Amino acid sequence: MAFTDHCDLYGAVNEAGINQVVKHLMQLRPSLFNYGTEFIANNPELLCHPIEANPLVYSRNNPILTVEKPLPVLGTNGLINLNYCLQLVDAKIDFHRNNVIELAPEIQDIPAQHFVLSAKACAGLGCPEEEITRFLERAIETIYDIILLDDVVGDALNGKQPAAGATTTTHVPQRQPPAPFTIPTRRLHCFCLEVQALCHIETRKVGNRYLFAPKMDKLEIIDMQPEAMENSIECYLAQVIRLGLLPRIRIALEKIVFDQLQIVNIAVKPASGVTNNPAIEDDELKVFIDMEVA
Repeated sequence: MAFTDHCDLYGAVNEAGINQVVKHLMQLRPSLFNYGTEFIANNPELLCHPIEANPLVYSRNNPILTVEKPLPVLGTNGLINLNYCLQLVDAKIDFHRNNVIELAPEIQDIPAQHFVLSAKACAGLGCPEEEITRFLERAIETIYDIILLDDVVGDALNGKQPAAGATTTTHVPQRQPPAPFTIPTRRLHCFCLEVQALCHIETRKVGNRYLFAPKMDKLEIIDMQPEAMENSIECYLAQVIRLGLLPRIRIALEKIVFDQLQIVNIAVKPASGVTNNPAIEDDELKVFIDMEVA
């Protein structure tokens, strides 16, 4: 049977093709998938996972990492900051049947007309050595001592009695706030997490347009302890994906095929002569479309 026996237009994409495109994109535009501070960008050997960039990236002096602001230490008013990195190191899709991704025990299998998305991310924090923390601790205590002394002197100039044992002067110098300091590091404390999402696609009609609506059935973070923390993070990620991400990536069938064809007014709709449309089977995503010319 020909693919178009029950429709006007047939299209399919294989999981291997999608995964290959994602791999090439990660190699050609690594800065879209790797983030960190300027110190890490200047010392890429500290990254949690080596960046496999295409040679063209280096020949054209393109960045391999997007530079972000350092992570402030809470309570220091931005005075002390830490280096860090965040990397998406792998992303794959596996259409029914399962033959690409090693599934988490909680998912076990990919049901018919479903697919699994897998992503692995690594993060690292430049936690300072104890000697550096002690040095900074003494420096901050000195700063607070100076602030306290300024307050005592200010009270004396305003006619207030200083506390017992406090010394006073007749001039309060105008002090500039210390410059922010990002602690350098010799290595990052790294950890990696793999997330798998079991999904399917629904076709919905909005007005006179048909949309693909991706839906997530289950989310699983692999081998994370303790269980309560894993459940909490899974819950939050599920809300982000289902309420924030998936509604934004619905694909109109008209846009897939006819955005570039402005010659005639063509209406498209899912073909009714097939059981599943779109169909997720044989390691492919298949779409069957009927067309009408106004």
